[in-house]
Amino acid sequence: MNDRMLRAFVTCARTGSVTRTASALGYSAASISEQIRQLEVHTRQPLFRRTPGGMSLTEAGRRMVPVAHDILSRMDLLCRCEELPGHGRRHRGHHSAPLREVHAVHRTA
Repeated sequence: MNDRMLRAFVTCARTGSVTRTASALGYSAASISEQIRQLEVHTRQPLFRRTPGGMSLTEAGRRMVPVAHDILSRMDLLCRCEELPGHGRRHRGHHSAPLREVHAVHRTA
């Protein structure tokens, strides 16, 4: 699971459309569909009902929206670590491993 999957999920939940989500995030519709499909594989449950009129959340999807928002908010805060209290000047510009890499290391440990 990564931030791209979660952003595709919450944006699609808001817009109800893969096409509008792709436009909002700057990706192709195929890429957005794949991100959502991968997230559904990862969570082992369908998050959307696909209809000719668009996408609507399943019960599992509705439960996941606030959790995904919270995770993305926290990830955004981590990416803005200079704004955290106690962060000294000498650390500015220092970047650690991207979150995806940290998560992958954590999962294999």
